[in-house]
Formats: sequence, C-alpha cells, structure tokens
Amino acid sequence: MAKVVVLEKFKKNWEIGTVVTVKDGYARNYLIPSGKAKFATQKNIEEIKSLEESLLKKDDENKSNASVTASKINALKFIKEIAAKDNGELYGSISVTDIVTFLGENDINVQKKFVKLGNKIKTTGEFSVNIDLHPEVNCSLDIEILSPKTSD
Repeated sequence: MAKVVVLEKFKKNWEIGTVVTVKDGYARNYLIPSGKAKFATQKNIEEIKSLEESLLKKDDENKSNASVTASKINALKFIKEIAAKDNGELYGSISVTDIVTFLGENDINVQKKFVKLGNKIKTTGEFSVNIDLHPEVNCSLDIEILSPKTSD
C-alpha cells in the first residue's frame, strides 16, 4: 500500500491535500501519472499545502463549468429512431459512444468515462442515463428510443 497526497477532487470523500492510502499499482499506474496525486513525502505535503489555494480555485472553476454543462444536458432529450422487432427489441443498440456523439452534436464535450450507462440500450422506450461531470456535479440525459413503426 502507498500513501499519496490528493491534488484534485475525483472521489466524493477525497479532498485536495488529504493523505490517503491506496494500492501501489493504483498510485503508480493511474493517480501519479495523471496528476491526481503525489507520493506523500514531507516535501510533497508541504508543497501541496502552499499550492492548496490555487488547487481549490481550479477545482471551483471546474465545478462551475460542470454545473453549466449539467444544466445544458438536463435540458436536452435524445430521441432516436432505430429499427426494432414487434416486441420492441432493437436490431442495434444505443451505447455510450452514441450518447457522447449526440452531446457533441449539441456542442457539449463529455468524456465517455463520465457517462454511466451500464448495459447498452437494446429495447424501445424511455430511459435516463446519469452523467458524472465532477465529484459534486452530476446530471441525467433523457433518452427516447422509437421504432419507425411506433412513430406513426
């Protein structure tokens, strides 16, 4: 296990500047290379304490940007017509890529990892997909899947 100092909020209970214990591989392969944390040495802890105000300001900026994006997403409705069998089962499916593409067409850039779809949508009907834009900001996109037969 490795002790690291968190540089940005990315889990709900991890605040900037806190020291947390994580598995060695998680620290070495993800947290440190992505700039989300540093090893918890005395030098790094002191350095982060001095940078904490600017890191918090950056986090507040990210949070406000995420809030604006969330309000745009909440106002949208993704309606798609896909060929389906008589029982409502689709011949294709709706995946995270389809959702990210739809948002991109509406001038909203969201990474695939933020979209919490779970399993692909494989039937007609109405669905709601959660999107986590920031540890403290999430929203949902309403999706309606129609079959060309049912949309008459």
